[in-house]
Amino acid sequence: MKTPLWQISFCIGLGLLSLFSNAIAQDAQFSQFYANPLYTNPALAGSGEYTRFMFNWRNQWPGLEVNFTTYSASIDHYFDRYRSGVGLIYTSDVAASGFRSQDIGLQYAYDLQLNSKWNLRAGMQGSFVRRDAQFSDLLFGDQLQNYLSTGAISPTAEKLAGDFKQYVNLSSGLFLYSEKYWLGLSVHNMLRPDQRILQFANNNAEPVDYRLPVRYTLQIGAKFPLVKGENYRDQYREGYRERSFTPTLLYKHQGSFDQLDIGAYFTLEPVIFGLWYRGIPIKEYEIGIGNNEALIGLVGLQMGNFNFGYSYDLTISNLGPDTGGAHEISMRFLLVPKTRVGTKKKNYKSFPCPKF
Repeated sequence: MKTPLWQISFCIGLGLLSLFSNAIAQDAQFSQFYANPLYTNPALAGSGEYTRFMFNWRNQWPGLEVNFTTYSASIDHYFDRYRSGVGLIYTSDVAASGFRSQDIGLQYAYDLQLNSKWNLRAGMQGSFVRRDAQFSDLLFGDQLQNYLSTGAISPTAEKLAGDFKQYVNLSSGLFLYSEKYWLGLSVHNMLRPDQRILQFANNNAEPVDYRLPVRYTLQIGAKFPLVKGENYRDQYREGYRERSFTPTLLYKHQGSFDQLDIGAYFTLEPVIFGLWYRGIPIKEYEIGIGNNEALIGLVGLQMGNFNFGYSYDLTISNLGPDTGGAHEISMRFLLVPKTRVGTKKKNYKSFPCPKF
C-alpha cells in the first residue's frame, strides 16, 4: 500500500527539526530509561499499544548533603485508527541545596509503516517548566561573619528578589524499529530557554550563556529470543513467557557533558535482570578526572499487565562510595481491554523495546 505523502513529510519534517536545533545545567537522568519512555523520547508516546500508566522515582547520592530526588509520572495511549499516540508526563527534580524543577509536557507521536519489516515513529513534546529556588535553605558567606563570636546566623545582604523562573520548552524525536532492532534519536530543550532565576551583573571578560543546553539522546538496541524458533508474535498467545537477551546503548550529549550507558537485559519472565556500565573511559573532563561514573544493576518483576523494577547505581567515579550511589524504582500498569487479551492489534508491529 502506498504511503500518503503527508505522512512521510510529517516524519521527515520532525527529523530535520531535531537535527538542526542549536546545540551550566543538565537535565535529570534515569537508569531505567525504557521504564520512562516518554522522558527518553517523545516518539515513544503510545508505544505501549494500549493505555499505560507509569511512575518513576530516583534518589541520587543519598550519602551526600547535596543529593537529588527525581519523580516522574506519565500516561499515554495509542489510537489504532489514526496510528497515533498521545502522552502526558510530569517530572519533578529536587536538589537538597534548595532548588526544584517541575516540568509538565504534552506529547504526540505518529507511527508510519515503511514496509513489512520497519516502522518509523515521529514525536513532538511541548512543555511548561517552572524552576524554584528555596533561598531560606541556602547559607551565604556574609551570614557567618559573626558566627564565631555570637553563635548566631545573621541575615544575608544578598538581593534575592524573585525566587522562580517559568518558561515553555519543545522536544522532538524519531524512532525506527522492527520486531528485533531499534534506533532512536531525541532532542530536548530545543528552544534553549534562559534558566536564570536571579539576574546578576556579568563582570567577566567573556559573555556567559545562561540558556539551557540542548540535550541529544541516541537509543540503540536489539532483542534476541533465547528459545529457538520463537517469534515475538508469540507474545500475544495466552500463557506466553518471554525468554530473551536484549543489549542496549544510550548516549547523551548536553553542552560539555557526554554520557554513555551500555549493557543488557536478560528476560526470564516473570523476572528481568539487567547490568550496565555508565561512562566514557576514553574521555577525560579534565586532566586526571576520568569519565567512569557507575555500574548499574537491575531486577524487575513482570506480573501480567503490571511491572515493577528496582535498580542501584554503584558509584565508581572519583566521588567514591560515600555518595551512596543511586536508588531507582519504576512501576508500570497497562490497561488492556478484555476483548484484546490474547490478540494482536491489527496492523501494529510487535514493539521490541524492554520495559525497564
